[in-house]
Amino acid sequence: MSVSIKSNYIFNLINTLTLTLFPLITFPYATRIMQADGIGIVNFYNSIIIYITIIVGLGIPLYAVRQIARVRNNKKEVDQTTVEIFFLHSILTILGYLVVFILCLTVPKIYSNTYLFLLLSLSIAFTTIGCEWYYQGMEDYKYITIRAIIIRILCVLMLFLFVRSKEDVLLYGTFVVFGTVGNNIFNFIKLTRLINVKNIQIKRLNPFKHLKSVSKVFMLTVISTMYISLNSIFLGFVDSDSAVGYYTTGIKIFSIIFGIIGALTAVMLPHFSNLFAEKKEEEFKTLARKSYRFVISITLPLTAGLIIASPYAVVLLSGKSFEPAILVSQIIAPLLLIVGLSNVFGMQILYPIGRIDIIIRAAIYASIVDILILILTTKHSLLGAALAYLCAEIVATVSMYILGKRHIPIKVFDKSLINYIVAVVFMTVVLLIIRLLNVSNLTMILIMSITGALSYSIILILLKDSLYIEFIKKIKNGIFKKLDYNGH
Repeated sequence: MSVSIKSNYIFNLINTLTLTLFPLITFPYATRIMQADGIGIVNFYNSIIIYITIIVGLGIPLYAVRQIARVRNNKKEVDQTTVEIFFLHSILTILGYLVVFILCLTVPKIYSNTYLFLLLSLSIAFTTIGCEWYYQGMEDYKYITIRAIIIRILCVLMLFLFVRSKEDVLLYGTFVVFGTVGNNIFNFIKLTRLINVKNIQIKRLNPFKHLKSVSKVFMLTVISTMYISLNSIFLGFVDSDSAVGYYTTGIKIFSIIFGIIGALTAVMLPHFSNLFAEKKEEEFKTLARKSYRFVISITLPLTAGLIIASPYAVVLLSGKSFEPAILVSQIIAPLLLIVGLSNVFGMQILYPIGRIDIIIRAAIYASIVDILILILTTKHSLLGAALAYLCAEIVATVSMYILGKRHIPIKVFDKSLINYIVAVVFMTVVLLIIRLLNVSNLTMILIMSITGALSYSIILILLKDSLYIEFIKKIKNGIFKKLDYNGH
């Protein structure tokens, strides 16, 4: 990896780790104050808002990252493209709020708590003005990280100071909005300073020229998000707010851990797009293979660890009243591996080369499977929703690889991957033995995390895994270089 990728990955990883720490601090407090039904109603409304945000976005955030990355070496083109895309997004946002007001007036379950729904809808406007895609396309992860950390600290303080009882649902909704997209206000302020007005050619300004390209990304975003947000909405209508709360808790733990893998994808997308635009095919292929192997090496142990540690993690985060979420967490744990591979095949390889049609087809198959399983498991809606999510992602990943095989320069069944399987088996045995200890949930999680990482690493060292050894060498070289520099 180039220095740019390394530094960006480090900054994005720091951002992700603080994003991981953020719910670890706030979610246990929120679940105990708001309870399952309180958490459930907020997430039920928020799932609807997410859908509206997606429709309003029209696939712009994902499309814009690629477009900005492709022209980032031309300041005039960057400024022109940024303004065009922002105007297009703003027009669509106005239409989105018409939908919000119609829902408030016509849907009884929303009308009964209009203020909360309108409060959560602020995230639509914040997403639009934030232009996060600009900073990702320019690979400015240092700014993204510093800004995000500051906002998260402020939001944690806000939660603990103002959300004190179950009746503070509006304040909790405020925390959800600002904790997620509140930093976009600063994005917009900085962007107004970065864009040079002199570079904008008014006569050439045509926001609607992006509609054709954006429409495909929009279709992908809507379909792929269906089996994420739809399941919460489905539970809200056929079951109860508590069921949504349990499901949200199970998903939350997965989301927290997956952020580590997601950090890599966020960094690699603009870089892969730039490599493809500059026709650096060999570097593109080499990077794709390394990314695949890296994701496998990380997600296999995390999957096994989450399955074993879920009973302790759920109770630690949310309390014993959330025990129904344990099985949800265990069912979707394999998604760490499956979605990790999906990101490599789709967002890091197929999307940058323009084969979004393959990703869309895979997402359609996945959505069909998700809906069918939801319908068939209505009587066991909570577990059915978790199973539907798992099966949908499996179908999406497998379909994506089969349909796009000739474009994906990766051998799925590589002999080098045996090392990670052997190491995970050994780690799993160690973790199962540790479960026999009679200690607190927090102590158990800490012991499992440390011993799991050590046992996995020891086996990879003994097997002389090339990727792991390369990683160790780079750390050693970095330390010695620093010591040598300080010595002089």
